[in-house]
Amino acid sequence: MRSTIILFFLLTSSLAFGQQPKTFCNPLNLDYGIRETKGVWARHGADPVIVLFKNRYYLFSTWDVPGYRVSDDLANWKYIPFVAPEKIVGKPYQAAAVAQIGDWLYYTEYGKAGSPVGLYRTQDPDSGKWEQVVAALPSYTDPCLFVDPPTKKVYMYWGLEKPFQGVELDPNNGFKEVEGTKKQLMPAVDPAAHPEDGWEVCTWDNNEASKGMRGKGTFNPCREGSWMTFFGGKYYLQYASPGTTVPGYADGLFMGDSPLGPFTYSQESPISQKDSGFITSAGHSCLFQDKYGNWWRAVTMLIGVHERFERRIGLFPAGFDKDGVLFTRTDTDTPITIPTSSRNSLGEIGPKWFVISHGKPVTASSTLDDNHAAKFTDDEDIRTWWSAKTGDASEWLQIDLGKPMDVRAVQVNLFEQDYQVEGKVENDYHRFTVSVSTDGEKWEQIIDQSKNDVAAPHTYVELEKPIQARYLKLQNVYTPGHGKFAVSAFRVFGPGAGNAPKMASELKAKRNEKDRRIIALSWKPAEGADAYLVRYGIDPSKLYHQHLVRGGETNSVTLHSLNHQPTYFFRIDAMSAGGVTNGADVVSAP
Repeated sequence: MRSTIILFFLLTSSLAFGQQPKTFCNPLNLDYGIRETKGVWARHGADPVIVLFKNRYYLFSTWDVPGYRVSDDLANWKYIPFVAPEKIVGKPYQAAAVAQIGDWLYYTEYGKAGSPVGLYRTQDPDSGKWEQVVAALPSYTDPCLFVDPPTKKVYMYWGLEKPFQGVELDPNNGFKEVEGTKKQLMPAVDPAAHPEDGWEVCTWDNNEASKGMRGKGTFNPCREGSWMTFFGGKYYLQYASPGTTVPGYADGLFMGDSPLGPFTYSQESPISQKDSGFITSAGHSCLFQDKYGNWWRAVTMLIGVHERFERRIGLFPAGFDKDGVLFTRTDTDTPITIPTSSRNSLGEIGPKWFVISHGKPVTASSTLDDNHAAKFTDDEDIRTWWSAKTGDASEWLQIDLGKPMDVRAVQVNLFEQDYQVEGKVENDYHRFTVSVSTDGEKWEQIIDQSKNDVAAPHTYVELEKPIQARYLKLQNVYTPGHGKFAVSAFRVFGPGAGNAPKMASELKAKRNEKDRRIIALSWKPAEGADAYLVRYGIDPSKLYHQHLVRGGETNSVTLHSLNHQPTYFFRIDAMSAGGVTNGADVVSAP
C-alpha cells in the first residue's frame, strides 16, 4: 500500500475543513506500524526523537515504520521512507539517535551487544537518501547524540539496565571515541538494596493486576533512554525508569556543569510523568524547541493490552522556570494549542475545553461480548474498548450528550480486535464517518474519512466552527486486517456546561513512617465534582507533578511515587465538565 513517499496527515481540521490546525490531542494520530507478536497484531510507536532541521520537524520512533516523518507545524506529518543506503531501507529500528552536526543531520540507532550499527547523515532528509559515515559504531544501547552548544564538541550517551555512560566523539576522526573521555555518569541500581526513589519502582498500584504489563507489585527498575539538554549554563541528563511497560514510566534528571559531569541527582525527579488519566506514561522522551523557542517533550505513552510493548507517542509543552527547574505539562488529557509565537508554558496550554462525552449513554449496532461493551468508549481509559460483532460497514456507535451542547472537537480512537493478516500487511487503513444531530432524526456529517488510505487510530478533528449537537454517530466504512470494528474511545470536546464544582477542602497529607516514598492524602469531597487533580512538588510554588483521581465522592488516594528525602507540598483541584476550582490550601508532608 505504501508508495515511495506516503503523505500521512494527522487528521485535524486542516484535513477536514481546509484550515490550519489550531490544536492537537494526544496520543498523536500517526499510522503506527503494525506487527505481529505470538499471533497477536498490535500497533507500536515509542522512544520518540523530534529534531528541528532547516525549519522543519523530523520524527523518529521505535518499532514504528521503516522511515521517519516530517512536519511544518507539529500537527500534520508526512511519512518518508529510507531510500538509501540499502542497510537501513525497509527496516524498523529501535531507539534512534538523531542530531544536527554542522549542516548535516546524523542518524544512528540502538546497538545490541555484539551488533554494532552504522552512522549515517543527510542534508536533504525529505529525500529519504542518507549516506554512511561510519560502518560500525560501538554497541551503544539507547543512544543519544549531543552537540555541546558552547564548544560544538560531539558526545554520545547510552545505557540500558547497566549504568549510564558518556563519551566524547571526534567527528574529524571517524567519530571515534576520544581517548580518556569515557565515563560512568550515574550510579548503578543495586537490586539487593532497592535504594531507588518511589517513582523508579513499579508501585503505581500494588493491588491491581495489569493485563499485558510486567506483572504487579515491584520489580527492579531499568534505567534507559538517555537525553541531554544544555540550558542556562547547566547540563540536564535525563533518563527513563522503571520500565516502558508500566503506567508510571517517567523521566528522571541528573544535573552537572559539564557534558560528562560529574552529575547530581535532582530531587525534582521525575521531570516528565503521567501515571493517571486517559492514557498514561511519559518516559523515554526527547526535549526540543520549536521554531518560536518554545520547549516541547515528545514522550512514550502506554497501551500495553494486546502486547506489553504496545505504545504510542505523545507531545506535551515543557520548559524551564525562572530558577532553571525543568518541567513537563502532562496535566491535561484535552486538546493542546499549537503556538505560532513564543508562549509561557506555565500558563494556559490549551483551550478551556472539557471531555463532555465522559460517562454519557452510548448505544451500538452490535456488541461482541460484555467485556467489550459500548460503555467502554467513554470511560476515559484508552485500555478498554467496545467491539462490534463484525467489521462490516453496517456497524456504528452513537453517544447521547443528554442535551444539545457546544461541540468544538472530536477524537476517534480505534482499536485492533481480531486483526489477522497472512503475509504482507495490505490495506491497513481506517475508513469511517461522524455525524451529529440535535434530535436524533436530522443528521449532519462533520467528519468524512470514507476515502482515507492510511491507518488513523487516533483521529482528531478540530471543528472550524462550534456545532450544537446532542447525538454523535460514528459509522464504520472499512476496518483493516479482517478485524471487527472496535473503538477504545469516542471523545467529544467542548467548553462544557453548568457551574464549576465547589472547592475541595480539609486536605491532609500523611507520610508513611516505614517508607517515605509513600504519602496518603485525604480531603472533603467537593459538591459538583467529577474528579480531582492532586498537584504536588518539593516547593509550594512549583507544584509541577500531578495525579488524577476520578469520582466526585472519592476522598482519598495514596501516592507511592515520591522521593525519599524532600518535603512535599500538595494542593487538590476539583474538576467537572463545568470547570476547575483550584484548592485554596497547600499542605506539606515533611
